[in-house]
Amino acid sequence: MLFKSASTYTDRSILIKGQTVSAKGNMIEISTGGVVVISPLKASAGTRVELVFEIPALEYFRTISCHAIVTQLEDITIGFRLVIKFEALPSKEYAFITDFLDYKDRLARLGKKLKTPRSF
Repeated sequence: MLFKSASTYTDRSILIKGQTVSAKGNMIEISTGGVVVISPLKASAGTRVELVFEIPALEYFRTISCHAIVTQLEDITIGFRLVIKFEALPSKEYAFITDFLDYKDRLARLGKKLKTPRSF
């Protein structure tokens, strides 16, 4: 659960653009409310950023570009863990993220079904 929305873990590249610097990070969680990112650069809570990332949605890979605000910062051994909340996500991008979340949920449910023993 991320920003009171269903979320899923993922491992996707993301570009984080600030006013003066940009960094490539790794998105580790996504919801319709925001993302959790591992970044090599620090961004304080309250910092406005632009995010650019790609997810498979509605049968194609979709590039999402949106504005967001860093809400949490944690210093970790491999960089910084940033929790970033979307600002006014456009309906098209919202639909892409929802489809991606549904896809990941279907995969998880399928994996659980495949792990159960077959009965003949």
